[in-house]
Amino acid sequence: MRIDYRRSLEKAARQMILIHRPDTLVKLILRAIQRTVKVRHAGMFIYDKSRDAYVVKISRGFSGLKIPSGFAKLNADNPLITYFTDQRLPFDRGSLLWDKIRRLKPLRRDKKTAAFISSLKFNLSLYSARACIPSFCRRELVAVLFLGEKINRKSFVEEEVGFLSVLASDMAMAIKNAWLVEDLNQQLERNKRLLLQVVSALASSIEAKDQYTKGHTERVVDCAMQIARRLKHTVDSQAWSSFTEELKVAALLHDIGKIGIPEVVLNKPDVLSEEERRIIQKHPLIGQSILGHIEGFESVLLGVKYHHERYDGCGYPEGLKGKKIPFVAAIIALADAFDAMTSDRPYRQALSLAETLEEVRRNRGKQFSPIVVDAFLKIYENKDSR
Repeated sequence: MRIDYRRSLEKAARQMILIHRPDTLVKLILRAIQRTVKVRHAGMFIYDKSRDAYVVKISRGFSGLKIPSGFAKLNADNPLITYFTDQRLPFDRGSLLWDKIRRLKPLRRDKKTAAFISSLKFNLSLYSARACIPSFCRRELVAVLFLGEKINRKSFVEEEVGFLSVLASDMAMAIKNAWLVEDLNQQLERNKRLLLQVVSALASSIEAKDQYTKGHTERVVDCAMQIARRLKHTVDSQAWSSFTEELKVAALLHDIGKIGIPEVVLNKPDVLSEEERRIIQKHPLIGQSILGHIEGFESVLLGVKYHHERYDGCGYPEGLKGKKIPFVAAIIALADAFDAMTSDRPYRQALSLAETLEEVRRNRGKQFSPIVVDAFLKIYENKDSR
């Protein structure tokens, strides 16, 4: 039965484009090769920067012919690598076939080449390889594909080698792209950690200025995240991770604008006057001004700017009403109010938990979003989930 290699190539190429994890990509390729060329086993030596060597992380085979992940590695001076990379050797850079290499007979006086061929045969035998296909991206050897004996025990024909060579070339670019995506993701994770450290430092600076809110930010973050977990079903599953990250940062920074409020107003031990109240109500807009130039902070800004809006439209700074209040801000609004009610202030004592929960219920649909209130109340109705 004749195999349509072109169709197999096109299918593999389409799948490779969609995959950005190197391990998953290699599994896909080896599965396609085993299914198409029908070899007893197949594996791939992939360059590992951390070890400066080509390492087998994934292999496939019948009857237990598999190499454990990380068990086998080839250094740059291994014959299976130098065969493809050393321009001084008297061989072409193409595929390495067992049937071809075993017939090579260098001149007797060329002892160096004879020793190299002998070592090459030994390494091929070591991995029961009948063919090795280089995977180059430009001039960089990214990987070496090795194949065991074909199930029908026949030699590899030119058409099969051509199929494998083209696949290996596409594979090199796909692996390089997967590495790039992996590196970018790692960099993003590092940036996120750094951002959270900076954000936490900023939050601490706010609390250092306002002596009455020590620990407030941490408690608001904790409460907001608990509410969010009970609202997970309302957020698109693909957006959930970014939503919770943005909520956490917004909760950490919700009072960042208080940096611009005079300490005499922040730390006043009595009830604020009307003028002082107007001054402190500017802090959401000051927060927006401080953070407004940070790229990617659009959702965070919504939480910072609108966390004092009320569901009935009587909040500030814009008097947004109902569902026009951003979801992030609605969650922070309740978490912020809950901590304020349960904290002692110079002009009043903290409410008890029962009094606070009753106040939240009473303001459902007035000060607070009903859906957020319902999620919040579940935290205390189901003690085991806390």
